[in-house]
Amino acid sequence: MAQVEPRRKQTIIVSISRSGEVREFVQLFSDLEYVYNNLYAWELLVDQTRGDSPTTIWRPRRGVGLRRIPKPEQVVLPDDRLYLSKIEIASPGSAEIIGALNPLETLRKYLQDRHARRQDKEYRESAEAQRLALENERLRIEVVKDKVDLLRSLGVPEDKIRAALSQHIVEPLERLDRLQEAGLIETAKAIEENVDENR
Repeated sequence: MAQVEPRRKQTIIVSISRSGEVREFVQLFSDLEYVYNNLYAWELLVDQTRGDSPTTIWRPRRGVGLRRIPKPEQVVLPDDRLYLSKIEIASPGSAEIIGALNPLETLRKYLQDRHARRQDKEYRESAEAQRLALENERLRIEVVKDKVDLLRSLGVPEDKIRAALSQHIVEPLERLDRLQEAGLIETAKAIEENVDENR
């Protein structure tokens, strides 16, 4: 059995826009972990399809395709779980979280890009809101476009790619949309690429 190596670590700071009820912040961190776990599962699917990952936690069936990972939290290695390292309670505040590089970088990039677009848009008109919803859908897929292109080049059927995107990218990132729309979080920034893995 191959030894599984933890992934490179990333630390990001998520800006918390306002104060709120405790239940809102419980949901905030639950949603961040849910998104992270799904992005991690997406990375695992791509790595396994490409043949780059020696992990023994999850193996796809033979043949070209993507198998569903029904419980993404079960494939995250213990050393790669999302870790809250610091939180600043204020209005505005911030939360410093540590996790595997690629999933956290995707999460950070999505929050950053969506925040930048929100600053330039008005949400009042119905037509604008519909256009913005379509643009957000495109943005969710854009953050993993290179991986989608790779899966296509490996011959993975389009319906399998769409199903994996829906499960591990589109639906989870909609939770980040709701957090931003509720005014709980704004954006995220990376503060360092590697952290001490002996926390």
